[in-house]
Amino acid sequence: MNLNCSLWQENGMSVKYFVFVKFSEVSEQCFLLFILILLMFLVSLTGNALIALTIWTNPVLHTPMYFFLANLSLLEIGYTCSVTPKMLQSLVSEARGISREGCATQMFFFTFFVTLFYGSASVTYLRPKASHLPGIDKLLALFYTVVTSTFNPIIYSLRNKEVKIALRRTLCKKRGFDSCV
Repeated sequence: MNLNCSLWQENGMSVKYFVFVKFSEVSEQCFLLFILILLMFLVSLTGNALIALTIWTNPVLHTPMYFFLANLSLLEIGYTCSVTPKMLQSLVSEARGISREGCATQMFFFTFFVTLFYGSASVTYLRPKASHLPGIDKLLALFYTVVTSTFNPIIYSLRNKEVKIALRRTLCKKRGFDSCV
C-alpha cells in the first residue's frame, strides 16, 4: 500500500514519520492533561470491561439488548485502546510522532470505530470552514477519544436497574459472598 502524494512522488519524497502537534508548550499543563486522560482512560476500560463481564456472566442478561450493550462495551475498549495510549505517550515524552505503518494501523482501527460513532465524524467534517477555530480540532479529538468513551458505560448501562443488580451479584461472587444483593 503506497501512501505517497503524487506531488511527493514527482520529487522522489515519501513520508516515513508523522509528528504530532503539542497540546501545550508548558510541560506542567501536559503532565496534568496526561493525568486527566490516564484517569479517564482507566475509568473507561474498567467500566466497559465490567459491563461486558457482567452481561457475559449473568444468564438473566442474555437478551438481544444486553448482547448489543456488551458488544458496544467491547467496541469502546477497542476504540479507546487504538488511540489513547499513543496520545498519552506523546504528552509525556519528546517522541511526539508515529511511523507511517503505525499511523496506518491506528487509522484503520480508529476509522473502523469512528464509523460506529457518526457524531464525531459529522462534527469534524461537516462544519462550515468559516467557523473553524485553530484549536478546536485538538479539543474535538480529545473529547471524542477520551470523554465519550468514559461516560458511555454510565450512560448506556450503569443506570439500568437489571445491570446494577447483575453487577452487584458478579462483584459479590468475586469477593466470595453468597448473598449481597
